[in-house]
Amino acid sequence: MGVLASTSAADAFVGSWVRDATQNQHVTLYLIAHGVGRGAMDKANMEYRQTWTRAPSGVEGEFTVHTTSGSGTNRVLTYPLGEFIEKYESSTIFGDGPGEVKRCATFDPATRTHFVSTVSSLGDETTTRVVDEDGKTMRCRREFKRRDDPEVDVWCAEVFIKQ
Repeated sequence: MGVLASTSAADAFVGSWVRDATQNQHVTLYLIAHGVGRGAMDKANMEYRQTWTRAPSGVEGEFTVHTTSGSGTNRVLTYPLGEFIEKYESSTIFGDGPGEVKRCATFDPATRTHFVSTVSSLGDETTTRVVDEDGKTMRCRREFKRRDDPEVDVWCAEVFIKQ
């Protein structure tokens, strides 16, 4: 019976999601804290889509996420459970040029929660995503503490609607 519950919880994430920017909270401040300049408000309000699939590993709670946005983001990232390194060529929130961030992902089927902690050259971040019971809404909360300026401690919330 426990296997069915976890499968159902993981399947709640699978599908296409579109951010409802009208429900954003503090996304512009979050982007500014990451060094996004003048375009932060525009980026916070533009189209942002994610398509979640089960990761090729088949491990319960591991996902591959394809993200696209109106700003030109087109990224595919697999979130394995546990620690992993994400390498990037350029990133809106982690900086220009190639780099990498250290991440750790967990999944709690009982609460439909996907959690990722990130350590980057800019600072430390957590991202918590929860799919509502009806399976139609995913809520995302990000918290970020900047390493070079301890005064910068921000959070933002986004709401995604399943398509």
